[in-house]
Amino acid sequence: MASLQRKSLIATAAIFCCRFTGLLREITYTALFGATGALDAFLTAFRVPNMLRDMFAEGALSQSFTSMMSKEEQTNGPDAAWNLAHRVVSQLVSLMLVVVAAGVLLAGICMQFLYPERAALQTELREPAALLAPQQEVMAEYRGLVCGEDGLRKACVALEAPLSGLSEQSSVRVDALSSLRPGDRVKLTTSRSDRKEGTLRVEPRTFPDLAVDLCRIMWPFILLASLSALSMGALNVFGIFGLPNLASAAFNLTTIAVGIAVGWCIDSSFGPDALYGFGIAVLCGGVAQIGVQLPKLRKLGYRPHWDIGLSWQGGRLRFTDPRVRAVWALMIPGAIAAGITQLNVFINTSFALYLPAGAVSALSCAFHLWQLPVALFGVAVGMVVLPTVSRLSLTSDGSGEIPTRLAEALRFVAFFALPSAVLLGLWGEEIVSIFFQRGRFDAQASALCGSVVSAYSLGLLGYAGMKVLQPVFMALERPWAPAGLALVAFVLSLGLNYTFVRVLGLGATWLALTTAFITTLNFLFFFFYLRHLLGSMASGILLGGLVRIAGAGLVLAVFCRLVQSYFFEGFSSFDFWKRFGMMAFAVCGAGMVYVVSAVILRVPELTALFSKIRGRLGR
Repeated sequence: MASLQRKSLIATAAIFCCRFTGLLREITYTALFGATGALDAFLTAFRVPNMLRDMFAEGALSQSFTSMMSKEEQTNGPDAAWNLAHRVVSQLVSLMLVVVAAGVLLAGICMQFLYPERAALQTELREPAALLAPQQEVMAEYRGLVCGEDGLRKACVALEAPLSGLSEQSSVRVDALSSLRPGDRVKLTTSRSDRKEGTLRVEPRTFPDLAVDLCRIMWPFILLASLSALSMGALNVFGIFGLPNLASAAFNLTTIAVGIAVGWCIDSSFGPDALYGFGIAVLCGGVAQIGVQLPKLRKLGYRPHWDIGLSWQGGRLRFTDPRVRAVWALMIPGAIAAGITQLNVFINTSFALYLPAGAVSALSCAFHLWQLPVALFGVAVGMVVLPTVSRLSLTSDGSGEIPTRLAEALRFVAFFALPSAVLLGLWGEEIVSIFFQRGRFDAQASALCGSVVSAYSLGLLGYAGMKVLQPVFMALERPWAPAGLALVAFVLSLGLNYTFVRVLGLGATWLALTTAFITTLNFLFFFFYLRHLLGSMASGILLGGLVRIAGAGLVLAVFCRLVQSYFFEGFSSFDFWKRFGMMAFAVCGAGMVYVVSAVILRVPELTALFSKIRGRLGR
């Protein structure tokens, strides 16, 4: 376990750099463009290739490849492992070229499917209101929906006063007009506040076309990310966990630098067109992510060459290497299982497009904050557990150690994930304001994003635990049961989101609650099904530590609630340095409370850490 903890901490440090630079990237987006429809279009366009990357490349493909390559290296040596890598890379490139071509061609259909249909706004102003000042909310008479000469639908209204922010590109959602009849009076608004009953929201500009262009620019990123994921898996096999995650940091920093430079060249005021620069920057970041890992791969003995590993026999295409076939056989159900959360995020994005402008941006920012502790500990431990369990599963003696290793890994993750969940749940808005509230991202956007973070936090423990357990199914070559749950979760998520947004008219917070619920349900299934497969999950090791960690977390929650009540009133209205100073002191205090509580309750992870420190000092 000491080796597992040491390697996990190395991976954690590297992942921290990755996620921190990822937050810097998100901060750059929000500071330059705010929680607006333009940034929503960029994030929606990036969501599609990014979801495929998380599901296939850095999820199922990387895990299945790592598992099979670990076993091959253990059984037949490094040369055989690299031969397997040659064939997988060759097949992956061939497949991804087809996926990229299809994605570029179908980007328009994909974005039309995601975006709700909009109608251009055709207005006229009644004479008595001509001298009134423009307002954000005005009353109007709805005249009906017509089809213009250009074939586009137009919503005709007569305004009783000028409406601020109105332009020739202004539009309204067609579904919002379904309950209106010609002659009905309705309130029109260009405000970013949440949707109100009887109010028709006017978007200052339609952004589906921008989303289509950006999606086509960024789609090839899936090829680059897939190659980077295989590089990461190969390095993990040889016990290298830091460099692959630092490669992700290279992606983030390249995206920021190139995006700002190219975006400024396109539009120095960083209007919506500047987002084309950030689309180009995503591709440059993908190249940088691969380039960082190549020198180490060459040092370990990898020499790339083309070996497709396929032959045409009996009128069908066949694998010439059964090990490669095993990689893809594991990947297909693994992609379904690994994609539960990403599918939920993708569903959230599609439903958020029916909410006021900025909902997609709020979900994206909140999701990055939510992923930070998960990536630091859940992903890091899962990354280390996968090759370890793969090797243990090869022998009957080693397989008996798997439950103990998993119990210790889950306890280790819970020790860090629980306080993260408490802080994000109770201080969500305050944390968002520290990271994102600057430039065009204002206090109103912080409040919306903060409520989404708090909702996400309810599923943080489940999500972190899922990241530890999900790779185990790959190592045991039993991926189909999680895949079945993924389909059930997809249907359940779709139904809940439709009910919350389209039926009840609720906001982005409820979309995050759905994701939290689905990920927790997924973790519970993983846990109990693995207990069934392994015969045990070392409950004696796991439960005692979890109870002590929960006790320390409860004390921390009380402390955080008191701090919020007495010191955080009006927090988002303070200037940045005052907010930063208050939050720094509060987080330090929270950390001390949690550590002291954990020491008093004798949490095993902390006890082991102190024993190791005392041992080294004694030398």
